[in-house]
Amino acid sequence: MKYTTCIVVLALWLNCPAGVQAQSLSLESCKSIREKIHKYDVLRRKGGSAAQMDSWRKSRAKLEERFRQGKCRKYGRSLR
Repeated sequence: MKYTTCIVVLALWLNCPAGVQAQSLSLESCKSIREKIHKYDVLRRKGGSAAQMDSWRKSRAKLEERFRQGKCRKYGRSLR
């Protein structure tokens, strides 16, 4: 019985549209995230210790994920 329930839940989850799982962010929020991503790019170009570089890379990846889940690409050139 538990196996069948798991399969049903998994099937429902896979059919769930992405729009239900993530909300769109405002233009201002997207610009803020874009600026923070740029800040980490600048820091990494300047260099630092291995621990700093790893920390900056992880922080940037989290921001990229928020940017993607917030559907910020829809603003296009307005982000610049």
